[in-house]
Amino acid sequence: MQPNQEPEHNAAKVALKSRRKAERARDLLLETAQTLGIITATPYVTEDNVPAINIAPGQSPFVRQDGHFYCFASELAAHVRALLSQADVRFQLIEDEQSAQNIWARIRLTFLADVKEIIRDSSQFDEICAAIDKRHGPVMSVIKPFTDFHLFEITPISGILVTGFASAYDVKGPGFELEDHLTSS
Repeated sequence: MQPNQEPEHNAAKVALKSRRKAERARDLLLETAQTLGIITATPYVTEDNVPAINIAPGQSPFVRQDGHFYCFASELAAHVRALLSQADVRFQLIEDEQSAQNIWARIRLTFLADVKEIIRDSSQFDEICAAIDKRHGPVMSVIKPFTDFHLFEITPISGILVTGFASAYDVKGPGFELEDHLTSS
């Protein structure tokens, strides 16, 4: 190996190691997170004719199957009403505070997604509700008949995975495949 090639080789090894660490962090977050953050932003005009944005954050237990997230939530919540009206929406998974090594650098995944409602009289509705019940407990069997609750299928498109200080990646698709390592330049 030429002397001037050694730093490039070491840099490539460090980048690969960092990428593998990020992939493990992503996989662990997807495995352990139990609630999906849902942030919606709906533009409107005030009584004084001033443009404004109504931001409605919320959380929902979820199950993940075949790259899709499924949430069952009530339209009484503003973020669910915004989902039903097809408002601009972002989703987020974030590492639990109790298990985080550093509260300042919790692992988080923020993403855009396609959202569709699963209709109640479909076999998919019953299958997903059963999966939610299995993962999150018997409350699901109590709330399943409530008509203000809606089942959403959320299919990730793209986003950002942050795994620590100076460690962030663009991600793409339902599998959150790592794309570019983000840098400050």
